[in-house]
Amino acid sequence: RFPSPLTSHLSPLTPHLSPLTSHLSPLTPHLSPLTPNSMKHLLTSILAVAMSQTACANDVFVNTNKTTLMLSVNEGQTPRIHYYGSRLKDGQAHEVYDAMGLNCDAYPAFGRDSFDETALSVTHADGNMSTELVVVGQASQRDNITVISMKDKKYDFFVDLYYKANDQSDVIETWTVIRNGEKKPVRMEQYASGVMAFRQEGVWLTHFHGSWGQEAGMTEEPLTAGLKVIVNHDGVRTAMDDRAEVMVSLDGRPQESSGRVIGAALCWTGNYKLRIETRGKHSHTLLAGIDDLHTAYTLKPGETFTTPTLAMTYSEEGKGGVSRAFHRWGRNGQLHNGKKLREILLNSWEGVYMNVSQEVCEQMMDGLKELGGELFVVDDGWFNR
Repeated sequence: RFPSPLTSHLSPLTPHLSPLTSHLSPLTPHLSPLTPNSMKHLLTSILAVAMSQTACANDVFVNTNKTTLMLSVNEGQTPRIHYYGSRLKDGQAHEVYDAMGLNCDAYPAFGRDSFDETALSVTHADGNMSTELVVVGQASQRDNITVISMKDKKYDFFVDLYYKANDQSDVIETWTVIRNGEKKPVRMEQYASGVMAFRQEGVWLTHFHGSWGQEAGMTEEPLTAGLKVIVNHDGVRTAMDDRAEVMVSLDGRPQESSGRVIGAALCWTGNYKLRIETRGKHSHTLLAGIDDLHTAYTLKPGETFTTPTLAMTYSEEGKGGVSRAFHRWGRNGQLHNGKKLREILLNSWEGVYMNVSQEVCEQMMDGLKELGGELFVVDDGWFNR
C-alpha cells in the first residue's frame, strides 16, 4: 500500500504511456509490425532501465519523529527532492520511485536548465551568468544535520545545502552556505534559503497580511498556473504587511483539524520574497529567501555567505497540526526561555489609548495588582509627557 501522499500521484501517469504507440509506427517500413507480445517485451525493457536507474540512487532521508524528506544524492548530478510527508518506513523508498510523482531539483541554479524559477543566480568574474551545480562526494549526516555539498562544473564555486531535523517539533530547517573558491569576486544576484516542491492537484494557499489596526488578516486561495509572490520591501517591519510564512493545503480547501498541510516560515527580519511557481495543475515549487531587489551581494574570493533559515513542517491534522508543530519548535529553542511561564501583564492601550498620565497609570497598576498581575506596560501616549 502506498503512503497516503503518494496515491494521488498515480493518476497523472497514464497520459504519458499513450505517446509511446505513436513513436512506433514509423518503424513498420523497416520492421515487422509489433505484436502484443513484442510490445510487452519493449515496455518491460523500458521499465527495467528505469528501475536500474533508481536502484543505484543514493537516497538520503531527513527524518523527524513523524515526517520524512527524501532526496536522491548522486555524485556528478543535481540533488533531487522526491518526497516530503508522513514518515517513511524502512524499505519504502522504492514505493516513492514507483509512484513517479515528485522529482525536483533541490536547489535550481540559473544556467543550462533554468526555464523554471531558480534559487541561485550569480555572475562570475568573467561575466558568465551560468551556474551548473552538481553533487561532490556523499551527503554527510551527523547529529540530525544533513549536508549536501555541490560545486559548479567549471568554476570553483561551492554550495552546501543544510537540513536540520527537529524530532521534538517535527520541523525541518534548511539553509544554504555559499563559498567563492574563485580567484576573483562573484556577484550573487539571487540566493534563496531553501526549496520545497509538491505535486498535487487542487492545492490551496494560506497566508497572512495586514496593516496598522488590522494586523494578521488571513487569505486562503487556490494555487493556479503561474507565479504567486509574497514580498516585503519595508526593511524593518517585515511582519506588518505580509508575513514570511505560508501553509499549503494538499487536500483542497484548508481545514483546521484535518487534511495534509505543509507549513513554511522564513526566519529573517529583513526584506524577503516567497515564490510559489505552479506549472499546469499538479506541479508546485516553493522558493524562499532574502528579496533579490537591490540586494546583490559581492562574494570575495575565499568568502562564505550563509542564508537565513527556512523552517518547514508537515501535518495530516490540518492547519492546527502545522501551527502546533511551529509552536513546539519555537518553545524548544527559538524563543528565549521558551518553556518559561510569562508574567501576567496589562497593557495601557486598551484602557486609555493615547491619554496616558501618571495618575491613570497608577490606578491601572493598583487594579492589576489586586487581580494578581505582575507586569504593566505603558503603550503609545507616553512621549512628550
